[in-house]
Amino acid sequence: MKVISVVGTKKTGKTTLVCALVSELARHGRVGTVKNMATHPVDRGDTRRHFDAGADVVVGLGQAHLMVRRERGDLDSALAEMEAEGMDYVVVEGFKHSDLAKIVMGEIDAPNLLRRIDIGEINPELVRELADMVRHMEDYAPVK
Repeated sequence: MKVISVVGTKKTGKTTLVCALVSELARHGRVGTVKNMATHPVDRGDTRRHFDAGADVVVGLGQAHLMVRRERGDLDSALAEMEAEGMDYVVVEGFKHSDLAKIVMGEIDAPNLLRRIDIGEINPELVRELADMVRHMEDYAPVK
């Protein structure tokens, strides 16, 4: 499984690039995404009420299947779940301090920088180039 992280500050084009990469990589295999939602509470409203009542897991069904667990997860466990689900590629949005290879949007500093780009540079040719870079990366191996 190949893993790439797209990092940057708010409104720098991370989600735009993630969606473009997912679309291109999906032509070559199964793709999953992991999004850093540390400041985005998913346990509001009914989900929170279910947890407060004692539920350990809440599954939302509609046009998708969404599972929310009470316990906090981490990036390594999310990537292990993606691997267990048979993903060929995972595009991570955020986690700038991780050891993952990164595409950086904007001017932030992050370890394991592969490429720095600006939202104005995003075009189909660049997305194909980035996807090819991901397709030829070494498989993800958790840092021990």
